[in-house]
Formats: sequence, structure tokens, C-alpha cells
Amino acid sequence: MKKNQLVLLPLLFLFARNTEAQTPQELLTKFYFESDLPIVDSSGFDYSDVYSQSSSSWAIDSFPESVVFHNQMSYQNSINPYTSYDIRIGKGGQLYSFRGTFGESVPPQWVNPNWVQPSYGGGHSYAPWVDEVWQLVSVDGSIHNPPDSSYFIHQAGVYLKTPEQTEPFYSPILAEYYNTEEQSYSVVNWGQQAHTEDLQNINHDAGLLYYTKYTNKGKGIIQVDNMIYNFGQDNMNFLNVPWGGVRNSSLDHFFISTPAHDYNLTTGLYGQTPVIQTANTGGWVAWSNDIEGDSPTLGMAHPTTTNTYGNKFRYGDAGNLSNVNNLRDYHVFEMIRQPIGGQLGFGKAMSFRYFYVLGASVDSVKNTILEYDLIGHGLDTSYVAPISEVDSLRYSFQLINQEIIEQVTGTSNGLLLRTSPFSDSYPLFKLSSNNSIDVLTSDPYYFSEFAFDGITSDMKLLGFRDSPTIVTLLNDTICHGNGFTFPDGVNWTDMSEDSSHISYLTGSQLGWDSLVVNDIITRPLDETLDNQQACFSYLWQDGNTYTSSTNTPSITLTNQYGCDSVVYLDLIIDTVNTNTTVNDLELQSMAVNSTYQWVDCENDFSEIQGQDQNSYEVQSNGSYAVVVTQGNCIDTSECVTIEFVGRSTEELTGLSLYPNPTEDIIHLNGFDEISDLNKIELTDNLGILLRKIEIQNRQIDLSKLAKGIYYLEVTVNHKNTRIKIVKQ
Repeated sequence: MKKNQLVLLPLLFLFARNTEAQTPQELLTKFYFESDLPIVDSSGFDYSDVYSQSSSSWAIDSFPESVVFHNQMSYQNSINPYTSYDIRIGKGGQLYSFRGTFGESVPPQWVNPNWVQPSYGGGHSYAPWVDEVWQLVSVDGSIHNPPDSSYFIHQAGVYLKTPEQTEPFYSPILAEYYNTEEQSYSVVNWGQQAHTEDLQNINHDAGLLYYTKYTNKGKGIIQVDNMIYNFGQDNMNFLNVPWGGVRNSSLDHFFISTPAHDYNLTTGLYGQTPVIQTANTGGWVAWSNDIEGDSPTLGMAHPTTTNTYGNKFRYGDAGNLSNVNNLRDYHVFEMIRQPIGGQLGFGKAMSFRYFYVLGASVDSVKNTILEYDLIGHGLDTSYVAPISEVDSLRYSFQLINQEIIEQVTGTSNGLLLRTSPFSDSYPLFKLSSNNSIDVLTSDPYYFSEFAFDGITSDMKLLGFRDSPTIVTLLNDTICHGNGFTFPDGVNWTDMSEDSSHISYLTGSQLGWDSLVVNDIITRPLDETLDNQQACFSYLWQDGNTYTSSTNTPSITLTNQYGCDSVVYLDLIIDTVNTNTTVNDLELQSMAVNSTYQWVDCENDFSEIQGQDQNSYEVQSNGSYAVVVTQGNCIDTSECVTIEFVGRSTEELTGLSLYPNPTEDIIHLNGFDEISDLNKIELTDNLGILLRKIEIQNRQIDLSKLAKGIYYLEVTVNHKNTRIKIVKQ
């Protein structure tokens, strides 16, 4: 980093290394730099994201104010009401309403009917709070060739200049965070090419992230932080930070400060007034409705130096306001920066800070600016952080149908993303389409080349990587007892009809590739293996074998374009419950919510006709099992041998029990005559072992057991027999 990239000390360089206490949205909206200007009055502040009707009037006749409203910040000072304000922030991060004791100061959005074409879907309201508002605007002058290829990347949103555009489209919010303690609201937007009528004829796209943070400092001071990050291929060389202005009917007179902090009344039409170098001023301007500046005032404080080609502004009335046909009620203010030498080309960032200041007069605004050194607390830098100095998050993902659920892991497992843009980095978005399909991609145009056409229904910023990326989630469920494998030596660019289908599919016009995995192949349980667990596994392309459910593994594959495809495994291994119990001659499956088929093990596992319930009453001696189907998985229980149909337990074991039923003690007879008695075990009705009985025992104490059915499991000559006991 060159030393001249950092200016305007004192600054606090903010890279928090301990992110455990910070939310993902807080991290994703973080700025490189924080001001050390404290809150000078924290009382009287309020924040709300619930819309309420304002008292401002607007010239937009097609849409209500509620379509643009996103949230508002208010400050009330009972001691000095001239410092009170209410600002409203639109869905594009723009400041579309700014009220003080002077009334509404943002222009009414009036459009001359002569400017409207019949093809405009928005009619007279083709610019619904996307033009004459406080916002960021960026231009690549090399490809800005009006009228047919106008290049303006608005923070606010787009013009409604095609027949299909009948609803406002504001630059999508990718991340946002309200900090209660700091009294600030931060938002990240994907800036949009405003002239939609030209996009159908040219290939302009938008690759800018606009970061904005509004902070209440009290006593009429509002701090505004901005950052622009370029992840596209265009080279920005003209910026408005900000573009905006005021209503002449509320704040008719414009004052420019001098280096000595005097001020001069200045008039003129926009486009005819001179361009003013900020370095030739005191670093602030102000608007008041009194020609002497002795009425409620709105001021702005800016740094006077810059890393770009000049820090300057243009101003003036939008046309002759005395003309009865001009209802724009608009005094333009345009702060200009001109990046040079690729300062805001791909992978670069620029950061800015300025202040709004309210007061009873121009003098009171000036005094506030000087008292708190707001010009010195301003910011103008072309710094972009290296990867080592930004925070990170790890994500795990689940694919449910076609919906992606992301979760911050808080562990060392998962997909690692940086929370802030770093030099030459690419954002990773979660995009949702209007037919409920989610993707993880660096390409915001994944679903459509026109962001405003409604095909992409939602966007979310997850973080940043050092390569453009598409993440493919491999979401598979395999059954315990069956395996899944990729063939060794697979060619990632070929497709084979007799194996897993793995191929690159073009994901966008940029040539980014997405790795997709199709067609699961399974192999049945290999009964020749001594270690059956070898077949209860999943061998993935990362070379690891997984034997239990997992959603942490990922591999990164780089294709010939140098773009990464991250394949993320979300594996579920389902296990069918194949346990059974034996109650006299009744075999019972322990599986629930399943389908069943009892089979004859001694007859090549043939189905027993009509026996498709969870229990089976054995009719003849033999060996039996149940085939259980749970979801997509099928498994077979162990075979159970029945040898005592039609024979008494005395005949089978040589033992007799009395009394049976019993209340406490049960006695065993015939014990001494059994030479091949191997073991005796007491189990409950579910076959769970309760105790082992010493072979020398003549009696069993059941007094501490609950009433119910129990079984004596007797093994004679290595053959098992169950004797039913009833405890009363």
C-alpha cells in the first residue's frame, strides 16, 4: 500500500479480529474506516422500519411513497428544534426525504410531460425517487455515449423507460445492519444501470457495490459514510459523492464558504454556473430560505482534499424556476470526484465521508462545523484492503428441494468467505429466482441479463473470494447398506452414460463454469466382505470416505478460465430400523412409519403372501425376516429361527416354571436334569436384557419389577427358547 493512499488523519482503521460477538450482517456492512467523532447528543433519536404517512407532497402520480420507503431516522431536540430532522431512506439506500424545521428539502420528483415517451412503462412517474434524491452515481466515461448508450450506475435504482417496466426497481439490498448503540444504519446495494431503454441495445452491465452508513451524531449532525467497490470490468472515472439537491421552495438560497469560513450567496442555473474546487472553499456549503442566511438552514461539510483528480462541485437551479411551466422546484448539488489511473477499476475501492448539519441559520451551521471539526473528520481515499486485513466467516449449506439454507458455522469447517471486499476480490451472492430456485454465484446476472425484469426475485451478499465462483451443492441421501462412488480418473469435462455424470456447464456470458453432478449410482451390499461397514460409506471426490451424515466437505475446482467452482457436499445417510422382537410365536418389527414384507429365509427370502404388516404370527417352524422400506431406503432384518411351534417349553428346555403368573418369586424345576444348559437371561417385552441368571439359581425374584410380560431366554445346546412369564 502506498503511503499517499491514506489521508485525512485522525482516522480509526477498523479491522476487528474477534468476530464472535458480531453478526454476519454487521460484518458484511462494515467499513474500512471509522470516524473518531463521538455522539454529541444521544437523546431524542429514533429509528423505525415501519412505514407511516409523511407530511411531504410528491409529484409522482403513479406510485405511493410506501413503494420506496425502507426505514427512517429521526432526531428531536427540544432545546434547539432547528437541529431536529427526519430522514427517510429508500430501498436503494438513497436519502429520498429530508425534513427539518424548513419543511421537506428533497425535490418533489416532478417530470416535464415533454420528456415522457409513450413507450415508458412508468409514464410520468418514470423516475420514482431514483433521480432527484441524495445518492451515489458512477460513470465510465469511455463508454458513456448518449443518447443511445447512456452509462449511469445509480445507487437509487433505474428509470422506468421500457414498456414492460410498470413497477419501480430499486438497487437490490444485499446486506443491512442497524446499530442501536451507535445510532447508525448501514446498507450495501448492488448499483444499477439507470437507463434501461439503452440496455436492450448495448452490453452495459453493473459491477459496483455501494456501501452507505447514516449515523446520528446529535445536535443536528448526520454523518454519511460511503464506499464504492468495483467487481466489474468497467473503469469508473467520474463519481458523484453525492448527487442531490434541495427544494427551492424550502431552501431557496445557496451559500458557499471561503477558506476563512466566511460565506457568499451564489445564484445561477445548473450547467451555467462555474465548477467550484472544494480546496478553494472552507469545505462546506449551506442552503437557507433567507437571502441573508438568517433562517433554518441545511449545510454540508466535505473534505477539501482528495486522492482523485480534483474534489469539486457543481450547483444551480434546474431551469428557470420563475417559469410557470417548470415545476421541478429543484436546486442541484453535485459533488464530483474523478478517479484516475484505474483507481476505481476492477478490484478497487474508494471511501468517502461527509456530514449534513442543521441549524437556525447559516452562522449556526458554520459554528457547529467548526466546533466539531467536521471537515477534518471527513474522508476521501482510494484505499482497498488486502485479504489479510479483512474478517471472515464460514458457511455450511443445506439444499432443501431447490432452496438453499445457509448458516454461519462458528467452527473451522465450512466454506470460508471474507466479509469485506479485498483487493481483486469477487462477491459471492445467494440469488433466488421467481420460480423458487436458489444459486450461489459471483454472477449477479445468473438468471437474467436484465436485473429489473423480475426473474431474479431476491439477492443476498454472503462474502468475498479471490476468484469468481459458482457453488454447487451436492445434496444426496444414501441408504445404510448401499454405497455411492465417483469413478476413479474421471474426466471433469466428459459425460459418461454408464457412470456419475459430471460436467462443466456454462453459467453466464462471462464464461464462468458451474460444476454440476447428476445421476447417483449405487452398489448393493457386498455380502462377501467381512467388514460390512466398507459398504456403508460414501467416497467423495475429495478422496475422503464418509460413513455418517455430514454437510461440511467442499472441494474447489479451477477451470480453464481461471474461475472456481466450489462443490459442497450435503450428505445424509439414512438407516432403516431393522430390529425385531419375538413374543411367543409373534414376530414384531420395531420400525415405524414404514412398509413391511415378511419373508421366508429358508426359501430364498421369498415373500410370505399377505404378511405385510409390522407383525407376523408364525404358523410353522422355520427362519423368518422382515423387509422394511423407509422413504427411499430398503433393508432386511436378521433372520429369526422358530423351532417350537406345537411344542411346549418344557419339552424344548426340560424346564418348568411355577407359579406363572406370579407376584414375586418364580421357581425353576428340572434344573438338575439339564446337562446342556448354556445360559439363562431375563428380558422385558421388547427383548431388552434385564439380568443374567446364574445357572445354579433355583428361583428368580421379580418383586421389584412392574406388572407386565417378561421372558426367560433359555439357551440349551446352543439353541434359544423363550419362556413367557406374567408378573401380576
